[in-house]
Amino acid sequence: MALPEDRSIPLDKFPQKARRFLGPEAPSRLKTMVASGLVPLKPVVQLCALYQIATQEGGTLASLASQSVRRLPPSTLKQALSQPIIPLVLDWLADLLDNDEDLTRVILLNRVTDDVTVTRLAMGANQATCDLIAQNQIRLARSPELVEALFFNSNARASTVDRMLDFAARNRLVLPNIPEYEAIVAEVAGDLPPDEESAAAMDEAFRAAQDALSELTGKATNEEELAEIAKEIAEGPRSARDFESVEEEEEEDKSRQSAAGRIRDLNVAQKVRLALMGTSAERGILIRDTNKVVARTVIRSPAVTDSEALHYSKNKSLLDEVISFIASNKKWTRHYRMKMNLVMNPKCPTADAMRFLTHLRLSDLRVVARSRDVPAPIAKTAKHLVKTRTG
Repeated sequence: MALPEDRSIPLDKFPQKARRFLGPEAPSRLKTMVASGLVPLKPVVQLCALYQIATQEGGTLASLASQSVRRLPPSTLKQALSQPIIPLVLDWLADLLDNDEDLTRVILLNRVTDDVTVTRLAMGANQATCDLIAQNQIRLARSPELVEALFFNSNARASTVDRMLDFAARNRLVLPNIPEYEAIVAEVAGDLPPDEESAAAMDEAFRAAQDALSELTGKATNEEELAEIAKEIAEGPRSARDFESVEEEEEEDKSRQSAAGRIRDLNVAQKVRLALMGTSAERGILIRDTNKVVARTVIRSPAVTDSEALHYSKNKSLLDEVISFIASNKKWTRHYRMKMNLVMNPKCPTADAMRFLTHLRLSDLRVVARSRDVPAPIAKTAKHLVKTRTG
């Protein structure tokens, strides 16, 4: 389903009684009566009439119509919203009544509510509403955008998202906005919670990991500390002899490792969600994850900025796939510093590094030619280019 571009309701859809109040020739005083809720109409007709006034007239009349909707008794609204009302009207009411969870629930349960409306509501829905939306597998199957909206909503339970991804995979849905979607599903397969008790435990673990990641990045002040945190997540707690001798530092170290452990224990899909919903500092930790799916997903996130990519491009400890993706991104490699970083990074594919070499300044070519970190073919080509340019 999709909402029409023309947002007006054809006049012939209204009962004869209502048409004389809503037609283009209707006097403003009659339209004001409708907007003020003074015309006795059946609830469904009244909501449609108020919608028509609000969207077609604007200004004071639109404000009056909105106020009239909010003044209607909740029982009247619930009864009307459960009817097969025009989807355009339900879409308008979804925004107008978005602070009323009970009425929003009725709109979501109405089978004629458009998928566009449900997807918009899913983006900011609370946990209970996310669960309600995810239960409607018919909607999920016909609207991949709805699956993506729930995936990126931080209020959606981890267990709900995992089950939804499994359903999407079994129904061969295409989800282009979730990087590495197929690989994520492959990793999650067989790891779904068998019962509600297990699901609750999974949800609690995800929330704890969210808090832990925020806590860790909030305390990190430089790149070295982020790298250390990522190492602790990947490798697990250190032995007692590795702790600092000072008791206060030891306790802080143990606390950090405990937080790192909460992140380490998540499954791949949950780590991916953390990365895609997180801050740049949080992505900076998770891009170092030892699981290739997590690292690849981070660098493919639409939230990654040019400055983040530039920072990653010089990191020689990241996975080959991360550096390769950066090197293949035409938007990022337009920047001169990006080309230089990639040439100096031994994990950059040789063909890409050779291509970037030709764009470097003479002074930087000399740096590459003298470097012991770059692969021999890169250094040799840089020396040749220096010789060619200096005659």
